[in-house]
Amino acid sequence: MAENFEERLTYLMRRVSTALGQHVDRALRDFGLTHAQLGALAQLGLVDPQALSAATMAERNGITAQSMSTAIAGLLERGLVDREPHPTHGRILQVRITPKGAELLARAHVATRKAEDRALAFLDEEQQRVLRSVLRTMMHAMDLYLYVPDTDEDQRQDATGRARQTTVTLRTGRTR
Repeated sequence: MAENFEERLTYLMRRVSTALGQHVDRALRDFGLTHAQLGALAQLGLVDPQALSAATMAERNGITAQSMSTAIAGLLERGLVDREPHPTHGRILQVRITPKGAELLARAHVATRKAEDRALAFLDEEQQRVLRSVLRTMMHAMDLYLYVPDTDEDQRQDATGRARQTTVTLRTGRTR
């Protein structure tokens, strides 16, 4: 007899991810944004006033450089981001969020948060906290980028409560 595929975590996670993505897609339509564009604006909004390369944003968002370049082109067209040469690496172009982009990002965050809240309404706060912790642990174990805000402390705690270094390791193994 065949294995019940609906017991596999990867299958369940993909189904939930797809459904949540559809909720967010509907919210993003009002802003004319794609997931990749929201990801780019969100990354830039976190590092303001610094700028990021398209390659860094692609890696952090788990998409191809070509997909991120397409996303950035749409954002540039709308005046939501600016692009400038890197100050020391002439061939690298950096992208920076504009005030118009920051304003749209804030409104999109409110709308996508509402979509997320509706989708997760059946989970109480403790269940959401545990789920968030498990997902962060998985991301860390898989060397996926996860933003960690700056703190005054020399060390932060990971999802399991253990102290860890303040650097973040990207999938490539580089430390930023």
